Amino acid sequence: MRRYHWVRLYALVLMIILFAVAVLSGLRWSVDMYRESARQRSVVRSVQGIGRASSAIEKAVSSIARTAGQEQYEKLQELIMDDDDIRFSEKELEGYFRTGYANRIKSALGKDSHSVCTMLDSFIPEDERNTLSVADNPETHVYMEKDADGNTAALWIKNVTIRYDDPLIGERTDKISYSVRFPEAVFHAGNDDLFRYCMVAGKGIYIMGSTSSIIGDIYAGKHTAEECRDAELVYGETGTYGGINILSTQLGVKSDRIVSEGDININESFVVFSPEGGELCCYGQRMNEIEGLSKDATYTLDGTFYHTSKLEGEQFAEYRSIVNLVGLSLGNLKSIPIYYDSNNDGGYSEKYRKLISDSDIELTKDFTGIVATPGNVIVHKDVNFEGIILCGDRIYIRGNNNIVANAGVDRTIIASEDGAQGIIRVMDYIGGMKASGLKDPEYYVIPYR
Repeated sequence: MRRYHWVRLYALVLMIILFAVAVLSGLRWSVDMYRESARQRSVVRSVQGIGRASSAIEKAVSSIARTAGQEQYEKLQELIMDDDDIRFSEKELEGYFRTGYANRIKSALGKDSHSVCTMLDSFIPEDERNTLSVADNPETHVYMEKDADGNTAALWIKNVTIRYDDPLIGERTDKISYSVRFPEAVFHAGNDDLFRYCMVAGKGIYIMGSTSSIIGDIYAGKHTAEECRDAELVYGETGTYGGINILSTQLGVKSDRIVSEGDININESFVVFSPEGGELCCYGQRMNEIEGLSKDATYTLDGTFYHTSKLEGEQFAEYRSIVNLVGLSLGNLKSIPIYYDSNNDGGYSEKYRKLISDSDIELTKDFTGIVATPGNVIVHKDVNFEGIILCGDRIYIRGNNNIVANAGVDRTIIASEDGAQGIIRVMDYIGGMKASGLKDPEYYVIPYR
């Protein structure tokens, strides 16, 4: 009986000990779980905190970028206030804008890594300063990326180290780079690539008569054999029809781009092709290579002739780009609903003339402005033209004509129409047109890890 009593006593003590061990183990597990939970909460807080700091940096840099864009745009607009100013093309102004925009942002952020880090750190809200900061990192810098031509292609804020200090997990850091995007800046209302041309004809250009001169780029499309006209037979077209055809004249051409989808036929003429300011590139299927049709023709070409059937590489890409530009530009001409001549519009007070028509146009007097029609344009003898002729069909030049491209004239007309209501606008019938102004990107600053 006594032995049984001691066994019961030992069992009770053992149970108490085992219970105590279980309680202690449970407490330790609970403490470990609490610590792990607290650590995880701290990790989450650090990630969220770094995210908030990064968002604050993005917001502040976006504000700087927006102001830089506006200031640079306004500065460049001052250079082109003169409506006849053709010193700067849209492409040149875009290059100046991108470089000036990037330099303004660089100047605002700091000249060296320490200055940049200090500036970025100041963007973090005051109530976050106890835990969040931008570390002073010698690898942090503002980087302007250039393309192969030396133009500003991209802007980066590289290797920004954001630090989060937590009493439980200590210091946590994340390295982030930021891409700063460029707003779209349009300075000249219109289509500046198109405005390099003095003549764009969808189905060919035909030139004859007394001595004439052409200054500016030229584009001549082609047409089918079924579309040939009796008046064109004397020009000597064969095989391909349309293109540039020159008959019984003396002609001086100063262009950087002469583009003919058909042949360039020169008959009983003396023609000098020379560059206007750059390098003359002349595109055509053939140039005076049709046997028996070029009679007493002499021409000089101070440039390079490219056979369109043999193009490759860079020349093929440029040719296709021009063809696409013209296709886009002429594509809306068929929607011209009426004949409109600004000379007959008593409410029109602009400096230059615009003439748009749903049918053929004949120019019998000197003209400065824009002509647009889906039909034909006839420039009569002794008539001079400055601006751009856009036609879906053919252009006929009758002799003793000076045809000159003037982007300043074209831009001025389009600028006067930009945003205007209740008027006949030539820009509504020319494809690829843009309104001048500054357009924000969807996001000015995008983070990358």
